[in-house]
Amino acid sequence: MTSSEASTGIATAAGGPAPPAGWINFLSDYGLDDTCVGVVHGVIARHAPGARVVDVCHAVAPQDIEHGAGLLADSVCYLPVGVHLAVVERLDVAAGGAQPRPEGRPAATATRGVAIRSADGSTFVAPDNGLTSLAWDILGGVTAAHEISNPALWLPLPTVVFRGRDVYAPVAARLAAGLALAEVGPRIDAESLVRLTRPGCVVDDDHLHAQVLAVDHFGNLSLNVTRQDLEAAGVLLGDDVEIRAVGRQHLLPFTHTYGDVPVGQAALCEDALRRVMLAVNCGCAGDLLRLRRGDAVVIGQPPRESGFGTASGSAVGVGAAGRTASVVSLPALT
Repeated sequence: MTSSEASTGIATAAGGPAPPAGWINFLSDYGLDDTCVGVVHGVIARHAPGARVVDVCHAVAPQDIEHGAGLLADSVCYLPVGVHLAVVERLDVAAGGAQPRPEGRPAATATRGVAIRSADGSTFVAPDNGLTSLAWDILGGVTAAHEISNPALWLPLPTVVFRGRDVYAPVAARLAAGLALAEVGPRIDAESLVRLTRPGCVVDDDHLHAQVLAVDHFGNLSLNVTRQDLEAAGVLLGDDVEIRAVGRQHLLPFTHTYGDVPVGQAALCEDALRRVMLAVNCGCAGDLLRLRRGDAVVIGQPPRESGFGTASGSAVGVGAAGRTASVVSLPALT
């Protein structure tokens, strides 16, 4: 076996070319302010030079597992079948089994790593914290799961604070290059895997209770609401809707896109994933409406009487049906 074969764990036929490596789709909370993402790319290149890497997103909020899970789930159907390398992890204080530090404080421990095969043939390499659970459900569920516990596949002297480099990247690279899934460690029961669920909206007569699922680069606020949910509450395309959140209320139009309202004004419309979102034409809905991911939002039919009290900072205008409406506008640029 050559040194290259030893480093990857894959032997080639005598005199034959190395097998082509597949795709690695890489998501993390590493950001782009330092070398973390580049170093992980380097580890992948050293172990699987032929692998092609898609940088899905590295702007996951730090240690925010739910945020990363949502972004991966929203992306996975558009990514090539291959290895999905996802690293967003929290360190937990070890309970019981770990050795305490000399100064008496308990040591921190990382979540166990897992390699999960989904029904479409993809493999997820990630900590077992629910980060990939929404995505592998979308791809048909789990067909096999193994704990990543074979240190021969890792970098020497792995550190608990950069397992993406030391553990997950070399394992993902080897799997992309053809390593059998069973080589990463023992098989585990799929029912033991940590799973996350996305909250659903609740329709209550003529209104619904929703939540901001994500805030994108443009400040658009994606909600856990579909057009069908709005219709169940009696809200139809073209209607004005009352939005109540963080102690404020607004009357906005429900439109096809944010481009259907004047620049600087807000609208309720569908995003690219057919979820309902709050958006501002050429503006940032997150800043304007003072909302962030996880905030509760109530959407409903507006009061029947006109001229209900407007929110602080809202201007008065006319809604789509000629009703007095609270129109939210961006402040003038200075």
